[in-house]
Amino acid sequence: MRAALLGLILLAPALAGCLEVPIETCEGTECFPFDNDVLNELLSNPEALDVMLLTANQERLRVESSTTYVTETQQGEIHWSVSKDDDANLRSIALRFILGTTSIDTEVIEGTDTTNIRLGNVWYEGRDAVPEYKDPFFDIAQQATENPDGLWPSFGFDTTEIADLDWTITHDLESLEQIASARNATHSIILVLKGMPPQIVGIELYGDDDSAFVMTIETGDGVILELQEDLPRSPIEFTVSEPFVLADGVTVWGGGVPAGFTSEADPSELEFHGVITANNGEETTSLAMMNFADQTTNISDDSGAWWAFTWLDYDSDTWFSSGDLYEIRTNSTAEVEVRIFDLWANSWTGDRGLPNE
Repeated sequence: MRAALLGLILLAPALAGCLEVPIETCEGTECFPFDNDVLNELLSNPEALDVMLLTANQERLRVESSTTYVTETQQGEIHWSVSKDDDANLRSIALRFILGTTSIDTEVIEGTDTTNIRLGNVWYEGRDAVPEYKDPFFDIAQQATENPDGLWPSFGFDTTEIADLDWTITHDLESLEQIASARNATHSIILVLKGMPPQIVGIELYGDDDSAFVMTIETGDGVILELQEDLPRSPIEFTVSEPFVLADGVTVWGGGVPAGFTSEADPSELEFHGVITANNGEETTSLAMMNFADQTTNISDDSGAWWAFTWLDYDSDTWFSSGDLYEIRTNSTAEVEVRIFDLWANSWTGDRGLPNE
């Protein structure tokens, strides 16, 4: 899936740059309504749009983008919505991706010890034992710098590419909104500006090849982020790695919690289980288990096979968190696997149902 995403992005038309807001001011009739020359002067500034400046000066902000890519064989769509409310310490990152018959639709609202997670149209409650609110726009910019080949919101547009066009501009004095439309050799273009002085709050490009890029910006009271209550609980998003077998027949599962894991949990809420399944995974029987808070356990199951469980709080922060290590060994000859059961959510991680009694 990641390879398909990256391949699609590489085939997309370049829309380079940063999401930004006008930094120059104007006065009187020069501002409202714009004429063609004033608008093109604004667009010719390579710093006409800057997300860092915008997020640094706005406590509430939402930026959404939709990109439609067209290749020789199929069409793909990527929709991003990133929002923040600094006063409430809440942020939201939503992604909807469509490629052929494959689709992903998720959203996470976080920043406090309670989180909301959406999968499709269904919402769940999550938790973060050590919440650390970060401005999502600064956070995404930092991650994109560290991993430029990753999948990041398409909040970029170089306005110099559409300067010096012949714009048709309409306006509404009551709402202080202006809409400018023009066309270049390959695209129909629509700009939306609001306020005094006018700021770009919307960009739409529609290509002759059916590609499209739409970006909207909203600030202030129109940006509302709230956490829902009484939702079904979601287990942590972490599963055990695939096992390997040693020369003496001992099966080993081992690894660590990845750096991107940010939802810390109380270790007493998590259990390792050595399990066997039947009926295509619908029936699960636990042979041996260890609560993470025990850190290490050596036991035998009913067949006499031994199990050695270890969880290491590597950074000694007392939480199940990024960087922690684990290892499970057994000489069981049964077709076994190791799963994590989340007591807080009353569910296996990976949502595979409850263990049999």
